[in-house]
Amino acid sequence: MHPNNFGIWKEYLYCPSYDLDTYVSTEDLYQPHTSTIIGEQVQEDSEVLQMSVYTNKTAELVVDWQNTGSSSKSNNEINCLVHKVILHMEFWIDQLKTFNATRENQKADLADAKSPLLQTFQHANIHISIPSGNKDIAPHLVSIPGLYFCKLTVLIKETFESPLSSKFHFTPFRMYCT
Repeated sequence: MHPNNFGIWKEYLYCPSYDLDTYVSTEDLYQPHTSTIIGEQVQEDSEVLQMSVYTNKTAELVVDWQNTGSSSKSNNEINCLVHKVILHMEFWIDQLKTFNATRENQKADLADAKSPLLQTFQHANIHISIPSGNKDIAPHLVSIPGLYFCKLTVLIKETFESPLSSKFHFTPFRMYCT
């Protein structure tokens, strides 16, 4: 076998159905594929919804900043930031005259709740028994509300229904690097 441009080659124990690298385009290696669960129309609606979630672009920039980095940024702190700091080129002070971080976060939460991606997940409240470390003391029951999860079978089904699934092959091989 000859190494590729990265010095990597494969050794098959028996003849593979085909060489996967031959059929995968360069674009397939870096372009994200939209979930097959979400239809194109739903995706377009979602993009329009996301564009209109916030009152304006400036409010979106501020709330996005609040929700990144430190989790200790309160709504009061962000309201203070709005009135003291203007740095972004799309930041328009005139749009902040009626700014309220609570209102903008509520709008974002409502949009998240309507997200087609979130609809693919299931929601459950779970309870976990935490052992006390002593056999004479009963375990402590901890409630975890609002767990979102996706069934593994749904992910497997979605994967095999994707456009690239016809390119899958299941011939085992060893991969080497120089």
